[in-house]
Amino acid sequence: MTKMRRKIYLSGRSHQQKIKQSIIIGVSTSCCFLLLLYIVSAIFSTSSTSIDSIGGEAEVGVVKTIKKRLGQQVNKQKDTSDTLGNIKFKGILPMQRSLADTSINPDATKLARQILNASLHLINIQINNHSSIKDDSYKGIIAEFCSLNFQLQKDDPPELPMFRDVVDKSHCGKGSNHIVKVDLKEAVDLVREFDESNTDNLPTILDLKGVAFHESRCGSTLAANSMMALNPSKHRVYSESSPPVIALRACGEDYSNCSVEGSANLLKDVIYLMGRSNDPNEENLYFKFQSATTRTMGTFRAAFPTTPWIFLYREPIEVIMSQLDIPSKHIAQANCVRSKQSSPLVRQFIDKSEYSYHDLLNEEFCAIHLATLCESALHHLEDADGLGMAVKYSPDLVHEFLDMIFPIHFHTVVDSAARERVLQISGTYSKNRGKQAAGEFKNDSEEKLNKASDEIKNAAADFLTPSFERLEEFREGGEDDAL
Repeated sequence: MTKMRRKIYLSGRSHQQKIKQSIIIGVSTSCCFLLLLYIVSAIFSTSSTSIDSIGGEAEVGVVKTIKKRLGQQVNKQKDTSDTLGNIKFKGILPMQRSLADTSINPDATKLARQILNASLHLINIQINNHSSIKDDSYKGIIAEFCSLNFQLQKDDPPELPMFRDVVDKSHCGKGSNHIVKVDLKEAVDLVREFDESNTDNLPTILDLKGVAFHESRCGSTLAANSMMALNPSKHRVYSESSPPVIALRACGEDYSNCSVEGSANLLKDVIYLMGRSNDPNEENLYFKFQSATTRTMGTFRAAFPTTPWIFLYREPIEVIMSQLDIPSKHIAQANCVRSKQSSPLVRQFIDKSEYSYHDLLNEEFCAIHLATLCESALHHLEDADGLGMAVKYSPDLVHEFLDMIFPIHFHTVVDSAARERVLQISGTYSKNRGKQAAGEFKNDSEEKLNKASDEIKNAAADFLTPSFERLEEFREGGEDDAL
């Protein structure tokens, strides 16, 4: 064989070998892929009931882990109509069906029972375009439940000053696979029926002792922390939790979406669910609401006409300075300024004034926002027949809590041990969250007054001071009555 022919022969033989190798690799890969598909299919065929019955937000952990490892994504369109027996639902646990037939899906039944026995807690409600709220009924509102570790808050209130802190530390934040969604009305009806027939000691219905409304940045978090420190084992405190604020504002600030009665009915159910406890030590319930809820205080009063409440407020310049304690270029993003786009009461306030909406400064919008809160509080304080109490922020605020608000207004026992605990946490900055070793609270009222700009001083004088002065008159009159 000549060198040239040998070279051609070897080249052809090498090419044939490469083709054979490619065929073998291709066949092997195809077989492995088919085997993998068979395994995945087998896994999900045996686990489909668990996945479908619980829904995308609360999948069984082991199944979700398998899906993640395999890189498998559930088809979104296919999963929009999951099945539990012959009941179809969209990511929502059908409580009644799960409890009625426990043989269909044990996992779904377990979750439904955990809601009944209060080991899962209400953390959020969702109102969408398909929801409706009438005077005595509502539908289409979704409730989210998760197991919260309240002990973390009881152990150190200043480190978990807000409800969102408790939620996050309990691994129940947004996107958590521990969240269980149910229809709110169905859950409330089943829970109330369960409680009426329940002969066990748990769960208990906590006694709603008091509620704090506030202007913001005026000692409200100190109030919430003090409520907890009074008696951590017996008290449950919700500080700016999500479900009540959504219920309070569900009908709009001007009740253009539904009535006071409708939102009050919703709020009563929300508070009822949040006030159920599977902790045998807990007895009393307290809420500190978000400042914006002051504008819809009428909903709370209609829902809980005999529950005492307070409204915390502060010197105008001080509270505006606290609100605008951000770089000047971001002032338009401050909470008190953003409300000019969303609050009908802010718009109504401006319409009644001599000012034009488009001529107002951001500082003035902030003052108007705060003024609407104070005016709403004043309206309800004057009509509350003693159930409402105006409380002014001061460096000595904690003593007013201990001497007047808790023992007399909220009818809560304040013994020497409780007083010591509250005084201890009152010296800790309430929003420290571990950022500083000591977290010592320092009064900054004088500093705020000295640093206030002319724009802030003028805005306070023109828009906020009138309602502040009326609050002062009301408070001083209330103190005289108490004496």
